[in-house]
Amino acid sequence: MAKTNINLEYWMSNLPVHLRTWPLIRLAIPGSHDSMTASITKSSKIAPDAECLLQKLRFLGPLLRLIMSRWSKTQDLTIGDQLRCGIRYYDLRVATRRNKTYPYFVHGLYADEITTMVTSVREFIDSHPHEVVILDFQHFYAFAEEDHHNLITLLLTVFKSKLLPYTNDMNHITLEFMTESNKYQIILIYRANYSRLSQQYLWPSFTFPTPWPQTISQTDLFDKLNRGIATRLQSFAYVSQCVLTPTNGFVAKKLCSTLKKTCVVPIHGARIEWIQQQRIGEGGVNIVIGDFVNLNDFEFPAEVVQLNLQVFPTNASILTPVDN
Repeated sequence: MAKTNINLEYWMSNLPVHLRTWPLIRLAIPGSHDSMTASITKSSKIAPDAECLLQKLRFLGPLLRLIMSRWSKTQDLTIGDQLRCGIRYYDLRVATRRNKTYPYFVHGLYADEITTMVTSVREFIDSHPHEVVILDFQHFYAFAEEDHHNLITLLLTVFKSKLLPYTNDMNHITLEFMTESNKYQIILIYRANYSRLSQQYLWPSFTFPTPWPQTISQTDLFDKLNRGIATRLQSFAYVSQCVLTPTNGFVAKKLCSTLKKTCVVPIHGARIEWIQQQRIGEGGVNIVIGDFVNLNDFEFPAEVVQLNLQVFPTNASILTPVDN
């Protein structure tokens, strides 16, 4: 049963003071996998990240795009709705388009242009001054140096002083440090090291390791997640990808189905049970990401957030809205 009485929109704002002074790398933070795919439809164009086989099958036209859309879409919610339901980490994959200044989000097919997301995040942090958002630019497709320059310039311009400068010591980075003392609200990870050099506001990959389970087996998935948490470096953040990844052969057998029906809904109960078994603090879980984070009345983000309250179970401040 989802803990719907948790005020997910303001969960960071409402954390007990004890937890607002804990390092972010010791808290449980809900995130979304392939975050910006809600706008993908059967009319979306094939993107540069699509596998070579799919690129060769372009001649199938609308039929191919219909099948791809069923398996490329990993979220139902826009960025604004995800922010309001408590998601604070975003897995972002971008690709360029001909004659376009800024890149688009992709997952086999093109989704929205990036300015939609940037505008929504800026509006959210301006109206939620005690919330922190982690933007992780994971993959870049068909990017030239000029494209990196345009994207970085956009991000630095829009978020400005809200960006947390990179530091190799993450133990002092707490919610209180960011939002009370210095008014930082954005951590920006940019996994293209040659492009982020000399940029103090872009965080490198090694500070937020995010190993890919790459499995269609539920048992294998949770085994890998548990091993990852048990061996994580304690000086950095850590992302647990609680997702199944279908192979081409698996998809071929289920062409008329969808990723949601075959790889998300069937394991939703198991992923919630796995989350409930976790703990925060040193050696514990940190960022947990999943597909279709709105399932069962936002149970996924609610259960991840709930892990933080188990340290101080008598404190109920998170259950009521802050006065803004």
